[in-house]
Amino acid sequence: MPDGHYIELVGKVVRVAETLRFEPSGLSLQDLANRTGYVKSSVHRILQSLKRHGYIEQDAAGGKYRLGIQFLVLATGLVSRMELVKMGQPYLEELVERFNENAYLAELHRGKGIFVDVHEAPSELRLTSPRLAEVHFHATAAGKAIAAFLPDEVRAAMLHDGNQRALTVHTKTDPDEIERDWSEVRRAGYAINDEETVLGAAFLAAPLFDSRMRVCGSISVGVPKARFSPTLAKDIAVYLVDACRRFSEKLSATGYVHITGS
Repeated sequence: MPDGHYIELVGKVVRVAETLRFEPSGLSLQDLANRTGYVKSSVHRILQSLKRHGYIEQDAAGGKYRLGIQFLVLATGLVSRMELVKMGQPYLEELVERFNENAYLAELHRGKGIFVDVHEAPSELRLTSPRLAEVHFHATAAGKAIAAFLPDEVRAAMLHDGNQRALTVHTKTDPDEIERDWSEVRRAGYAINDEETVLGAAFLAAPLFDSRMRVCGSISVGVPKARFSPTLAKDIAVYLVDACRRFSEKLSATGYVHITGS
């Protein structure tokens, strides 16, 4: 593989792990060497390194090697995201059907907010999809709805990390103003972004909580300013808060625990 950015050792590690994928009872060192085509000493070093970190298990010295529990821990984060998206789809569809505006699902992952799903309205005038885009905790409604319910020390760190940049002329960047915004979200139960990230667009969002009552994401609705009004904002807010309450209750009833990563 003639690629200057390719690390051959990493490829070998992946090959060894993939060889064990369909061998729940494990393989001997010799079998692994035969199947991968690598010399035994190289395979042995890879196995021992992975074993030290919990990615490989071995019942006794000289015994067979099999995949370790740490691979399952890694996969859990992906499964968690897929479950949240799957369970959230009916609520996004419900919001789109009721208001004929785009609905978005964001999740908390590795200390960031990410848009993981969007249901677009059939309207000719609609907002663009931000799927997989990062939310801004100080500016987006989706981000505010999440940040407002994070632990005090996490919010304090956010306010001092220097990431509160202006995205439009309406973006709040002063830490005191941002904290007041978050406080209002906790009081009202929902967040508003009135042209703070996109000129000509307003968004409302409400938080989601897992079975441990930890904030894990948010659902938001976006409206072009041409259709936005205080009356519509109130209607969306009431319905959105209720939808997120029902979604959170479902997450709790199913025992859903959100894995945010580290």
